[in-house]
Amino acid sequence: MLTIKQLNRKVVGIRKSATTIRDNVQLVLCNVAGHAFEHGDVTVFDKLYAASGGLNKKKIVKWVHANGFARLQKDGTFKVNKTMRKEADFESGAQVVEYLTANVAKWYDNEETPEQILKALDVAARIRSLTTQINNAAEKGNVIKVDFKATEEAITALQSVMAANA
Repeated sequence: MLTIKQLNRKVVGIRKSATTIRDNVQLVLCNVAGHAFEHGDVTVFDKLYAASGGLNKKKIVKWVHANGFARLQKDGTFKVNKTMRKEADFESGAQVVEYLTANVAKWYDNEETPEQILKALDVAARIRSLTTQINNAAEKGNVIKVDFKATEEAITALQSVMAANA
């Protein structure tokens, strides 16, 4: 087992490595956006997306959609957003990089707070909790009211909400 001193050194190293990784991803995002604007080439977005396991891919994709002149496809590759590219008011890819670097929030900004993380709704946990409540009531001999039609409607509504928010 590592000592507290060793663990603290590891945490400092992780913080430094995480900062370097986030900054490298930001650098790549801005520069690929420049290439996307100037040359219509988004292939490095594909490589970055494939290489970013363990990172928040949703935030990376959101940044690309907003700033990178590309859209993620279902197969995990990116396609040039021709409309965004056509409507942009830049002279060159270098100008895009300069603008994005100086004026656009980094892909990792606005991370969830601990409060937001803890408030995340775990649907499966809620369903398991309901199952436990029903079992406990049955074991105690309590009356369990079951309206199968209303229950089926509630389950259908739950499935619809889950599908809409997946």
